[in-house]
Amino acid sequence: NFCLWRFVSRLFSITSATILISRTTNGNTIQNSSPSSPPSPPSPSQTNNTTKTTLLLAITTSLFLRTLIALHPHSGQNNHHGSTTAYGGDYEAQRHWMELTYHLPLHLWYKHDVHYWGLDYPPLTAYGSLILGYGSAYLVGEESVALVESRGYEGIGHKVYMRATVIILDCLVYIPVVYAVVNRFVESRSRGNGSGRENGRENGRAFWLLGVLIQPALVIIDHGHFQYNAVCLGLALGSFHFMTKLNNNHNNNNNNNTTSINYSIGWNCIFGSILFCLALNWKQMALYYAPAVFSYLLGRCCCSSSFSSLYSLKPKTISKKWNITTILVQIVMLGLAVVATFSILWLPFYYYRHNVHETIVDVFAVIVRRIFPFSRGLFEGKVGNLWCVASVKPISIRERIPASIQPLCALALTLCMVLPFCILLFRVGRRATTNADSSTKNSTSKSNNNSINNNDLLQLKALLWGAAGSSLSFFLASFQVHEKSILLPL
Repeated sequence: NFCLWRFVSRLFSITSATILISRTTNGNTIQNSSPSSPPSPPSPSQTNNTTKTTLLLAITTSLFLRTLIALHPHSGQNNHHGSTTAYGGDYEAQRHWMELTYHLPLHLWYKHDVHYWGLDYPPLTAYGSLILGYGSAYLVGEESVALVESRGYEGIGHKVYMRATVIILDCLVYIPVVYAVVNRFVESRSRGNGSGRENGRENGRAFWLLGVLIQPALVIIDHGHFQYNAVCLGLALGSFHFMTKLNNNHNNNNNNNTTSINYSIGWNCIFGSILFCLALNWKQMALYYAPAVFSYLLGRCCCSSSFSSLYSLKPKTISKKWNITTILVQIVMLGLAVVATFSILWLPFYYYRHNVHETIVDVFAVIVRRIFPFSRGLFEGKVGNLWCVASVKPISIRERIPASIQPLCALALTLCMVLPFCILLFRVGRRATTNADSSTKNSTSKSNNNSINNNDLLQLKALLWGAAGSSLSFFLASFQVHEKSILLPL
């Protein structure tokens, strides 16, 4: 798989270079018949066409690589693991979840035969499995999701359907978000540097996009082993993208264009919070990002600008003192967005409960115990984190620390490792206005806009690095780590 990834990346480099050379030749040969004539730059239409071609080539190459990897065996194919209690691996688990959500009522989704690949992901994954189950029954046939009788079903038509669903979800969620984030980085690096840098920007955008889309770990796990991790990562990355897009408002005062900046909590942060809640409800491993996101948003709520109105984009005053009322209002806004998102996804399980005497705590406790299986122990044997290292002799931490307090030890160590990232991210969000105001004072509209965009990018970089540090801390030190969690810092 790694050799295949190297081959595809080299193929893209050669093809892209051929396109660029061909564009330059076609754009200059016809127009410059005299040897002394200086070469003319390519026309805007030529540049636009080449940009589209290069971007399309990058996306097509990444999809082609996914298709090639999908031709290989999936996890547990033909019961490779040889288990007597549950057939196959993650492929069968995903198919089984389509089966049970398609046939069973809502209150049995997290209770039905949990020993055979019981559903252990949050509700949004369950709803997604239900939709995919209907698609499988319609496109492949009812036999692919027949209750109990379909266990171990590995028909070729269903394999094609399952592989296609991963690629389609990548196209709908992951690839658009990656393009948006890459575009912000490339636009900032090449802003205001002439037409020569314009060509480099377009080429760089395609190469950056390809580099992220063919990241080996994610592609092999999702399209080879078979999972839907890119949906969670795409939603989380999309939330970072919107949270760090600082609001701006263009107005005209005294015939001079000025820009008023709102670094307070706005619709971008609210929408970003909703996306992050969706990521959490697709896969619980997104919780590894939660401390970083919470700290950054808290810093944004404590921003030093005091605004005249909740929905106003124009600062009333700039002060280093905290406005407690504004801070509380903004925290409540984010809290309402989070509560509303979780309520929409979780309340149906309470509304359609089987026993009317069950409380909401009883209903949700069943789901939480399935999502967070603390009974499995401190770590899984195939995860190379700190607890795995400390379990060998002469330390043998599992034998020296009682199992009842192992989760507390893991929590304490994780918090110590995460705390520095949280403090830095809080300061980044808190100082956003101060940095922007000092850099945009007595400057033109164009330089103002550049400063706003640069500050946007600094916010995004800080959140990405902080989220990576937070997730890596959880991978190394938290309780019950799954091996795929390494995808989060990557």
